[in-house]
Amino acid sequence: MAYACIERRISRLFAVYGGFLARHPLPFLVLPVLLACGLGAGMYFMESDSSVEGLYTPENGRGKTERALVEKHFPVNDSRDFQASRLVTFGRSASVIVTSKENNNVLSLAVLSEVQTLYRNISGIEARLSRTKYTFADLCALWQSQCVVGGYQLLNFTLGKDENTTIGYPWTNLPDGTRLFSGATLGGVTLESGSEDVSTAAAFKLTFYLRSEDSEDDKRSEEWEKAFLSYMDNFESNIIDVSRSSSQSLENELAKLTVRIIPRFSITFTVLITFSILSCMMLDMVRTKPWLGMLGVVSAGMAVVSSMGLCLYCGVKFTSVVASMPFLIVGIGVDDMFIMLAAWRKTHPGGSVEERMGETYAEAAVSITITTVTDGLAFGIGAITVFPAIRIFCIYTGVAVLFDYFFQVTFFGACMVYVGRREKGNRHAATCMRAATPKEAEDRSGCYRVFCTGNTMAGVNEKGEFLSSDHAVMVFLKDYLGPFITKPWVKVVVMLVFTGYLGGAIWGCTQAREGIRLSNLAADDSYVVSYNNKDDQHYMSYGAKISVVFTDELEYWDVTVQKQVANALSRFEETDFTSGKNESESWLRDYLDFIDQFSSIIPGLNASSKLPFIINLKDRFLTDPRFKRYELDIQFNDNKSKILASRFLVQTKEITNSVREKDLVIKMRELADQGLFRTTVYHPSFIFYDQYIAIVPNTLQNLGIATATMFVVALVLVPHPVCSVWVTLSIASICTGVVGYMTFWDVNLDAISMINIIMCIGFSVDFSAHITYAFVSCKEDSSNARSVFALYSLGMPILQGALSTILGVAALSTAPSYIFRTFFKTMFLVILLGALHGLVILPVVLTFVGQDVCGNKRKYSVDNKPPPDDQNCFKSPHGQDGKLETQPKDGDVELANYRCNSGNTTHLPTPSQYTNPSFEPDGK
Repeated sequence: MAYACIERRISRLFAVYGGFLARHPLPFLVLPVLLACGLGAGMYFMESDSSVEGLYTPENGRGKTERALVEKHFPVNDSRDFQASRLVTFGRSASVIVTSKENNNVLSLAVLSEVQTLYRNISGIEARLSRTKYTFADLCALWQSQCVVGGYQLLNFTLGKDENTTIGYPWTNLPDGTRLFSGATLGGVTLESGSEDVSTAAAFKLTFYLRSEDSEDDKRSEEWEKAFLSYMDNFESNIIDVSRSSSQSLENELAKLTVRIIPRFSITFTVLITFSILSCMMLDMVRTKPWLGMLGVVSAGMAVVSSMGLCLYCGVKFTSVVASMPFLIVGIGVDDMFIMLAAWRKTHPGGSVEERMGETYAEAAVSITITTVTDGLAFGIGAITVFPAIRIFCIYTGVAVLFDYFFQVTFFGACMVYVGRREKGNRHAATCMRAATPKEAEDRSGCYRVFCTGNTMAGVNEKGEFLSSDHAVMVFLKDYLGPFITKPWVKVVVMLVFTGYLGGAIWGCTQAREGIRLSNLAADDSYVVSYNNKDDQHYMSYGAKISVVFTDELEYWDVTVQKQVANALSRFEETDFTSGKNESESWLRDYLDFIDQFSSIIPGLNASSKLPFIINLKDRFLTDPRFKRYELDIQFNDNKSKILASRFLVQTKEITNSVREKDLVIKMRELADQGLFRTTVYHPSFIFYDQYIAIVPNTLQNLGIATATMFVVALVLVPHPVCSVWVTLSIASICTGVVGYMTFWDVNLDAISMINIIMCIGFSVDFSAHITYAFVSCKEDSSNARSVFALYSLGMPILQGALSTILGVAALSTAPSYIFRTFFKTMFLVILLGALHGLVILPVVLTFVGQDVCGNKRKYSVDNKPPPDDQNCFKSPHGQDGKLETQPKDGDVELANYRCNSGNTTHLPTPSQYTNPSFEPDGK
């Protein structure tokens, strides 16, 4: 019974605080407003972070370690020796994908001529920085003093070829004897029957690579990218359609999302204020509280402003995902407001404002505290994730939850005091003038009686007894829903439906797709999405080239080592994700072929031992223009007498979705770990693919920690360990349902949905623990009656909280972005499934548990005589008619008041007369 002890002390503390607040409301009204204004000023220092890699990839991802190793052995020099296939980072670039407006073939002369004109126009774009103009030629990445433009060499060859020359796919043989990889340039290719010659191609890609290794070059290249995007925004052609993108496009579009989402918050704010005002209104013009409805939303808004300001003061950067936080916090704040007002309505109207505020805080503040603790713990646990975007969101939202709690018990409480004083004086809610009671206005017009009368003592009979009037929803839950779901056949149906729900959820969990596609980070109507869609449509046959790096000092001249290297490389080439040896690049293979081909022609050309192997490699092979690119794949020592590390490139194929991306990186790393040599596999995309690998373990870790933590909270919250287990199982069921059914709603298990799964824990406790505690606290004999009582007591706050939270995030349902629509979908599932568990599933399940499991009945006697049976006294935490107002402890502790069905209050004797406390399954 630990919770009863803790709850009672917290309740008493809040009762004292509520009375103090009622006596001195002004500081609690003014100081929170000043605090919110002061903290809100921190928004002046707002610094936004839109880094895709920095936010949406795991901090401890293996790809980042691999990148550091590759950079160490093979640094990029983009001002002299740049090869796009050997990128260590994505760097700076601008790309266009060209399709034909007239037909599905970009290889017609008219289209190719238009593409060439487009190339010239883009090359001539000027960017200005510090009053200096720069063109692409001034900023381009260079290879052998030539600007590197992916696709340009093939474009020139295609325009200049004669009728007898063909274009091959994925490799094209050029007149100088070199081979050109056309798989990255031509998309949507159809081949001539029985050959590798291209018949038609649906798309042509040009990629303009820019220098970025030097910081000054990077700034200039950034400005040129902006000029490029500006030019393409206004580009028009009657022959071709052009989709464009640049290396900074996705981050720029991600930053723009915040600006587009903020106006939707005004819609949410308006809807919730309207909902709150209408929920707080009554026909009685004295007891109606529309201003409190509005001020409750304002209080939540103050929490949002304070949270953002404080976090920005502390240097926590703002991200676009955080833009969804206000929608959630306002919904939570409105929920807390309803709890406070519901507690106020339970107090006796004849009491002083100080007494009523004390009673209000004694009941409501405990509930709000529990909600804050569970939500705060959930977000605190979420902040330990390796995904920075999730951590930042959890920090902002966790702080906002704490501020919402603070402003509810201070600012909003002070507002309640002033409204309570107005009500105590029987003053009109709008004019604050004394209002006539309905009895005094009997002779006035109907309009006057409706809009100008009220009675603060409504519901109090002539004896001064408060006859509580239940809300229509409470009546429905007590008289209709509760009795209905406790019917035996309904229980069977509910359990069958629940079994089906759980089975579908588990199956959905097995179908979950990990990770977020990068294009989903931008708005649906963004040019980035158009570009990525065309890229996915036409360029999936051949993907990235994977670097296979051997970092051991191998004796490459040894025949045995050569075979071992060849075998190791073949293992990478012969997977379901790679295209085989014909598409890979191996300096060792080409060098040995070079030796075999020219050894009979060139004297001394052999590789039979270390010295001739190294000398011919440096002086003969790597100086040949056809093989000069291999200089970038061999790391020599300072005097070039040893090979310290070497790199080979393997071509990937058919990497069409996130599952293939994840499986590719797992397979490549598995092969690397099993090799004879120290091997590292790498491509810049691996850093982003790491999210697919990390998201499930991180989600399970957070769920496990959070569930265990909430189990401990439930042990304190619910006075029986078995019932704590049921609360925990309810949490697990809700989380399983959210993960399973979001899969059917086209939501991946990614950083965005993971945020909501974390929130799911906190909300699940709110829905489950209160119902369970009400069930075990009720002193009815029948389990069915106790379930009905639990619904009657807490069903309405659950409904109000669920509705206010859904209204809070509803504006995101039509947001033009996967991020915010996903937030709405998962949040909707959390609230819907949580409410169904709290209002239907858990009340039914608890009826099977029985009273012997979920609680012991306490029966007190005075001088070994129980209270008179004819008074029908029984325990309740609320002191309503027929219920025990204060629950005594074991032994001689305190005076307890029994309020019985007669409406009178019976005072039990003094504590010294309390004897024989016992625990029995007794309902009286």
